[in-house]
Amino acid sequence: MIYVRDAILTATVLSLIYILDNQPRPVKDAQTDYCIVSYYAANKHPLTGEILTGWAQGYGPCSEQDSYFHT
Repeated sequence: MIYVRDAILTATVLSLIYILDNQPRPVKDAQTDYCIVSYYAANKHPLTGEILTGWAQGYGPCSEQDSYFHT
């Protein structure tokens, strides 16, 4: 009778371990925190060496979005 009780206890523990191990994993959020932002940029002209400035668009944190728009 002890062997039956041990077998039932072992099966119960193993089934609980199996159930806990196979729980659905949390889904990672695929949302990105980057948006298209406008920023003031400067670049050196390759031939003349003159520094050119102006508004450009690129990717950056969404918190950097403001009221300036690239026109």
